[in-house]
Amino acid sequence: MKKMMFVLARLSLSTLCWAGSARDVAIDRLDNATDVMHAIMGMPDKGIPEEVLKHAKCVAVVPHVIKGGFVFGAMGGKGVATCRTGNGWSAPAFFTVSGGTWGLQIGVEAVDVVAIFQNDKAMRRLLSSNFQIGADASAAAGTDWKLDTEILTYSRAKGAFAGLTVTGASVREDNDSRHAMYGPEVTTRALLLGEVPVPAEAQPFLEEIRVQQAASTAQAQVAPSEATNAEISVTSNPSSADIELDGAFVGNTPSTIGVSAGDHTIDLHKSGYTTWERKIKVTSGKVDVSADLEAAPAPTAAAPDAATAPPK
Repeated sequence: MKKMMFVLARLSLSTLCWAGSARDVAIDRLDNATDVMHAIMGMPDKGIPEEVLKHAKCVAVVPHVIKGGFVFGAMGGKGVATCRTGNGWSAPAFFTVSGGTWGLQIGVEAVDVVAIFQNDKAMRRLLSSNFQIGADASAAAGTDWKLDTEILTYSRAKGAFAGLTVTGASVREDNDSRHAMYGPEVTTRALLLGEVPVPAEAQPFLEEIRVQQAASTAQAQVAPSEATNAEISVTSNPSSADIELDGAFVGNTPSTIGVSAGDHTIDLHKSGYTTWERKIKVTSGKVDVSADLEAAPAPTAAAPDAATAPPK
């Protein structure tokens, strides 16, 4: 009996150690994805166009997807993804990518990949948790971003930035990392739809997405022929809500935004709160907008994965 209790204790301890280790690995992946996004957007050639980030439905980052090689095939890596929801960017989901053919430079030792999911159809592919790039979802190198395609892919290798061609790669949910970070009852779909609170460890990654999107929007927001002649001061209670002006992310509350005269729509998004919307008419000068955000209804508990559901 004592021997059995000892064995059970060892097994329990091993399980706890594995869970802790898996969570640490997941957090490291989030940190690496944050660094990749920051580095790619800070490069001089900055190949992700402003319009792409401005209207992105989901953003996925795979740090160090490939190491070594001559002709790249049947390779892969692990990444994180977040999708735009009514309350800002969702808690990140974890996924793996493997197989396929990657259009990469010969001799590359490590490649960082960013994938932009451009529309609702592309977002549904990611929600399915298992799809093949090129077969189930159309994809193109980011240099061809004006094409009508679902996914745009970009890469960074040896300090160079370029579009990346990916064909036939399989994208699947990473159950181990998801369970370690959120628990066994949380699904990838619930995460990407914004039904799960964002853990503190994921906040830096989402903040990097918001910052880069805001920077891109600021560069493209006002054309020379439409110079700003007015300002909108936006505050909220609570603060730090995402601000969308006419459908484009422009910063967080409190902020003062330069605008042209005319009709504008302001949307405020914050995790855990209902989306706030207001239409305003701006003539000149400064317009003050203040919002009291209402707490969103508690989400319905997510159904467990089929693989983890208890036997009937």
